[in-house]
Amino acid sequence: MQTGASNAQLSSSVLTQDQIDTYWREGFVLARKALSNDLLDRLTKATHGLMDQAKTLTKSDRHFDLGPEHSATHPALRRISSPTELDPVFEEAIFESPVGDVVAELMGCPVKFYHAKINFKFPSTDSAIVQWHQDWTHFPHTNSNLAAISLPMTPRTVENGAIAFVPGSHKNGPLSIWKDGKYVFTCEHDVDPQVLRDATVVPCEPCDVLAHHGLTVHGSPANNTQDTCITLTIQFAAADAFAYTAPVIDSRHRNRMVRGEPARFARLEAGMIELPPDFSAGYTSLFSNQDRAKM
Repeated sequence: MQTGASNAQLSSSVLTQDQIDTYWREGFVLARKALSNDLLDRLTKATHGLMDQAKTLTKSDRHFDLGPEHSATHPALRRISSPTELDPVFEEAIFESPVGDVVAELMGCPVKFYHAKINFKFPSTDSAIVQWHQDWTHFPHTNSNLAAISLPMTPRTVENGAIAFVPGSHKNGPLSIWKDGKYVFTCEHDVDPQVLRDATVVPCEPCDVLAHHGLTVHGSPANNTQDTCITLTIQFAAADAFAYTAPVIDSRHRNRMVRGEPARFARLEAGMIELPPDFSAGYTSLFSNQDRAKM
């Protein structure tokens, strides 16, 4: 397992060394108030504009993933994929804000963008439950130095389905997303049930930055409140990590450098790589992917 210290000496201007150490020890870390109120306000305004746009849709498309119960009067928008293509404020958040510094400090190396999405949890619906999984197993790369950054636009609490993580699970390597020869999306069958029951829920507030490693087992339950919760999630990869498979969410910004210079060589971690299904024909979101796995 590669840590930031073995890669490059980057000055930590946003995070403390304790936060970086926590990330590599536990597989996740929360940085309080790392995002400005101004940027949060503009991200929220742009997101609400896209939500209004989604109300006019009757089926999912490349950017908008709708739950089966979606209607204009009772919207069930589960995800907006590739928001950087829909409003420049998302591009700003990824490439120009302290978010890029946070992920570079955590990963300890030059970093590139892989994909982004806005996830929604509407009240009183199970359609936005996220099963236990690892990100990396759905888009495996030549090495495991991948990280996801979550930017809550609304408070994330135990009651509304905040993300839960299995501490240290990133150190155990990739788990299977296949069972009895069938793609099942989740890795739950490959994890001790008690470990999942003991997972750490991480509540967070708008302007916080929540990061987790690409191999950290995580999931989130339904929203049991009356308020919609909204989170922008961004996937990053080390510059020397290259995808084995077609991107699950593509955009014109994929592989654009966030910090540092592009890699001339791919770094390979030894081992057998279990591949996900071929998503090259289309992959709207993890929610539709979960639905597909249940068929």
